[in-house]
Amino acid sequence: MLLTVVSGCKPTDGSVYVPGSYTVRESGVRLRSGPSACDDTPGTGNCPDVLAGLEPGDNLYPVCQSKGQLVGRNSWWVYVDAPGGNRGWVASWYLTCPTNRLPEVADCPPPRH
Repeated sequence: MLLTVVSGCKPTDGSVYVPGSYTVRESGVRLRSGPSACDDTPGTGNCPDVLAGLEPGDNLYPVCQSKGQLVGRNSWWVYVDAPGGNRGWVASWYLTCPTNRLPEVADCPPPRH
């Protein structure tokens, strides 16, 4: 019996794969932050602070992921380390991985208030 192990999710846009990272697939994707509601349920309304604009080829390193506002057909948001030393939320819909929930990325712990 042959078992195939899927490790991560390779980019679907032809970009170079850096292990443990993903890239965005569109221009102008926003890296977001905000008050505690942002960590409770990530989304554009709960995370009004735009930390950076992301461009195709920018490598993002997932810290964890959580369900939030539906974007496209995907309600998962990913908390990432991004270029420029920024850390914030990005909608998984804009990443180069064709799945909703990213493989091998932990769920974010419940927020503590």
